[in-house]
Amino acid sequence: MRRSVILLGTVLLLLAPIAMARDAIDEEILLAIGSQDIPGQTRTLARLAWSESTDNHELAARARNKLTEFGENGMQAIAEALRWAGPERSVDVMLALIEAERLMSYGTSTHMVAGLDYAIWFGSPEAKRLAMVHMAMRPVPIMLLSVIDSAYQYPQLTPVVIETVERIGDDRARFFLAEQLEQGNADNRRHAARAMATIGGECTQYLQASALSEQPELREIALRALLPKTTIGDLMTLYEYVEMFPDDDPTLLVELRERAQVLEEMFERQQRFDSASPGLDD
Repeated sequence: MRRSVILLGTVLLLLAPIAMARDAIDEEILLAIGSQDIPGQTRTLARLAWSESTDNHELAARARNKLTEFGENGMQAIAEALRWAGPERSVDVMLALIEAERLMSYGTSTHMVAGLDYAIWFGSPEAKRLAMVHMAMRPVPIMLLSVIDSAYQYPQLTPVVIETVERIGDDRARFFLAEQLEQGNADNRRHAARAMATIGGECTQYLQASALSEQPELREIALRALLPKTTIGDLMTLYEYVEMFPDDDPTLLVELRERAQVLEEMFERQQRFDSASPGLDD
């Protein structure tokens, strides 16, 4: 029994400095916050979390956690921190912004949109990636240009850029996607073709033109992306392709004929339905 008491006392003595340090950190944070209003408190916490002058890592971490607990009320201060904290801290700031957003009961905040836009334009490569992946869940078309710019600034981000512009669904991305389709590596070419087929509009026109290219590989990539999207109106195009390029990949030609057969059956069913339906004048 006595030995247990001694051991417990030893443990308490060892933990005492840690508890005192934590209390001291809390006191320093409370002292910095003072009696400010909520915007003032959150901006102070942001400075404690990410300012270069903060050399106490425990203080910075605790200030960051307290800031995210403000939820929507802390998001403006976090978004503003992206502008002064520097690219090297932009990933952590972006993560904090996402954590604060999760405490919202519904929707998102204009401060999140502003933070995403700034991170995609000026953040580190990983902050850009994080911001694009998060933004893709609720696409913001106005960010299309900044997203595409990221691929030119950091080519390693091209796959996530292609995926993001596909989610945005704006056919103004056709020039970037066409460039990737023609000049990108094998994976990026396939992903760009799929994105163009998904977006549609003028992107589809580029794909259709690429499907008649003199380059067999480009033709195949474009056509494989278009194939699932083909309709009855594309039947003639499929047959013309088989006649124009009989030496292309045999597997692709088989897929074209099979798709044409499916569309023909759909067309025949549609005709039977139309003929069986009473006319408007009946």
